[in-house]
Amino acid sequence: MNRFSVFLCLALSIAAVKATEHTTCFNFFMKKDGCVHSSAANSTRCQAPPKDDPAPVQQFALVSQNAKRSEPHRVDRRYNSQNPVFPIGSGTGNCGLYDSAKELGVCLWSGAEQTNPTVQTAGWVNSLKTSNCGKRIYIHRTGKPDTVQYAKLVDGCSFNTTVLDIGCTQIGLSIQLFNKFNPSEKEQTDQLLYGGLTWDFDNLHGQSTQQAPV
Repeated sequence: MNRFSVFLCLALSIAAVKATEHTTCFNFFMKKDGCVHSSAANSTRCQAPPKDDPAPVQQFALVSQNAKRSEPHRVDRRYNSQNPVFPIGSGTGNCGLYDSAKELGVCLWSGAEQTNPTVQTAGWVNSLKTSNCGKRIYIHRTGKPDTVQYAKLVDGCSFNTTVLDIGCTQIGLSIQLFNKFNPSEKEQTDQLLYGGLTWDFDNLHGQSTQQAPV
């Protein structure tokens, strides 16, 4: 093998090592839609406008994908949701310690494998795949862009599902973020936001690639 061949093999090996290992949700939408909303690369970023989330949304109050609790509701991300999510609380989650009552945070799907998670099984995030942790999410009431809030990804949640097209479109709100939407008396009582939400990683037009999902 000549020097050029050796150099080429070495370069390809380094490139392979540095290649981004995408989450299962990123790969799911690439396969399903041929693009991913807010992706860092122009070649993989969807150009369509954000879709609305018509479902009522509930705050979360407890962290950790391994928590033994009921998770009866769900809320979709920008691809249209159907049901609200459960409330969860403060503690140490997939992205570290956070206080749900004091931080503007969101919870995204941790993947289908909840018992023995691996890097390869992460939905958008899990305890071993934390590349999306801390990334900024924009979120507002559907049809009311003036209500926009920005929050960071603070945890992964199971949403009581192992189905990709359900799990990958779920979102939960921290207590503080829930309250930022000035819930009505009924919403406070029900612990649900009605009328839907619109949200995504804050890189819709490629303006903040560091916030793009992987």
